[in-house]
Amino acid sequence: MLHPAYDLSFYEFDDEKDPQSYGVLLCDVVHGKPAMKPLYIGIGWYWYYSGFRYGSETLFLPTTRGWDSRFIQGYPYITAIRTTEEERREREPYFRQKIKPFLQDFDAVWDGYKKELIELYTEAKESRGLKDWGDIKRLTNIELLSFFLDFTYTINRKEGEIHMIMMMASYYINGLFQLMWKDLFGRDAPIDPDFGKLMSGFENQDVKVMRELWRLSRKAVSMGLEEAFAGSDREEILRLLNENERGREWLEEYHAFLTRHGWRCERMHAYDTPAWIERPSLALNRVKMLMKDEEFTFDTERGRIILEREQAEKNVLEKVPAEVKDSFEVLMKAAQRSGYWSEDHTYFCDFYVGALGRWIVTEFGRRFALAGCIDSAEDIHFLHPDEIRKAAIPMGKVDLRPYVQRRKEAWEENSKVEPVPFYGDISQAQDVLKSDPTLSVSTQVPIVREELKADLYGAAAAPGVYEGRARVIMSADQLPEVEPGEILVAPGTSAAWTAAFSVIKGLVTDGGGALSHPVIMAREYGIPCVAGCVEGSQKIRTGMTIRIDGDLGVVYIKA
Repeated sequence: MLHPAYDLSFYEFDDEKDPQSYGVLLCDVVHGKPAMKPLYIGIGWYWYYSGFRYGSETLFLPTTRGWDSRFIQGYPYITAIRTTEEERREREPYFRQKIKPFLQDFDAVWDGYKKELIELYTEAKESRGLKDWGDIKRLTNIELLSFFLDFTYTINRKEGEIHMIMMMASYYINGLFQLMWKDLFGRDAPIDPDFGKLMSGFENQDVKVMRELWRLSRKAVSMGLEEAFAGSDREEILRLLNENERGREWLEEYHAFLTRHGWRCERMHAYDTPAWIERPSLALNRVKMLMKDEEFTFDTERGRIILEREQAEKNVLEKVPAEVKDSFEVLMKAAQRSGYWSEDHTYFCDFYVGALGRWIVTEFGRRFALAGCIDSAEDIHFLHPDEIRKAAIPMGKVDLRPYVQRRKEAWEENSKVEPVPFYGDISQAQDVLKSDPTLSVSTQVPIVREELKADLYGAAAAPGVYEGRARVIMSADQLPEVEPGEILVAPGTSAAWTAAFSVIKGLVTDGGGALSHPVIMAREYGIPCVAGCVEGSQKIRTGMTIRIDGDLGVVYIKA
């Protein structure tokens, strides 16, 4: 039986055939919770899945042809398109040639792609005479439609292909290194403290942006503007800053920051949350969170973390047999860069392309609502690209409400559902994840060791132990609720959450593996983390005392 997916046949779930074909489909709680809306599923998410297939086939990855996915009750379920043993043998020699540039000079490959992406985004804006967020209102309907079509079918496709060829290469390298680690040392790498130390101490673009935001926060302090930041209402903070000369001077520098780095939405994988460049007040709570730190937390921890990494490298290499030491070291160095890339790419890929999409579809939503095609500008998120094309030029002559109504009702019902963790045979999960390591960024299976008698087991961890008060947060816009010293508990985290890492003392997430945002950033900030617990945000409540052990990858609920 086929289950509907907002009229997108690409994602319909066959409850008999799909589990038989793939073994198991795992819920992607990192990207898919809260439930995505149809427009993003049909554009952004479509090209990401296409990119996974493009990347794996371009690189001839031996064990996978990329991801397949289904939306079940509104939530994404992912799995690997595994190859046969014969296909693996045929693809192996091609893969060895294709992966060489990433092993030899990972940064050179990535730097070239970064340049290509920024040029792609810049040309899309400048060729239309656009710079500031409000400029898009000057476009005629046909100019806006042209921008939308270029975005949907050209910019998204190119970004998806670059994004995923890098991800397939880097995560596959890291996956091979993890397998080698397990073979040599008999321990699961994602929850081994030594592995965590090896992967730490690399500055990425997300950290650079947070450092700039921290410098702005300290400038606000030096200018005597703390009183303006005293309240919790972001719009009120903005109003107070505009009331005096020093505040307006600070805002000029803040707006320059947003022009460079504000192309990022509050939720990374959606078009329905505002971007910083669109709503300047959004990042002010991050400024407020960083304001108390006289030193940037990442920088105060970095020296120690780098020394620990260097010592861990020395200790580990001493244990590696001589006959495989050279290959181990090459793979280790490339795997380390994959961890750095995992956070660096978010700025150049997910954030920027998502904000461009938000920019365009928000303007179409405004025009459709004014023309009476839809009831509310927000209803744009329940349409598909062809429906936007259908109504864009005969503005006001096409009623889009029937499309919106049935999908909106379905989405509202799906949003009330707690997604089940998997469909199919869970015993096949580890085989699926090993065949395609890129899956581990979105979903993972906890590594259970019953002898530890823990309340939650993780799939990956950052070293350290901490006991304290839990704070359950379901989305980035709740971050101002976090108090210093608390343990953050969430479905997952992305770069939109990074400011919290200077405040919290520990982290627990439902999803994520060794190369997911919570684990990587927790390592860089020197705080313990247990990721991939599946049920953390359900079993833990704000105010509970919990103990997280990142050395063992487990969580204990004390009271």
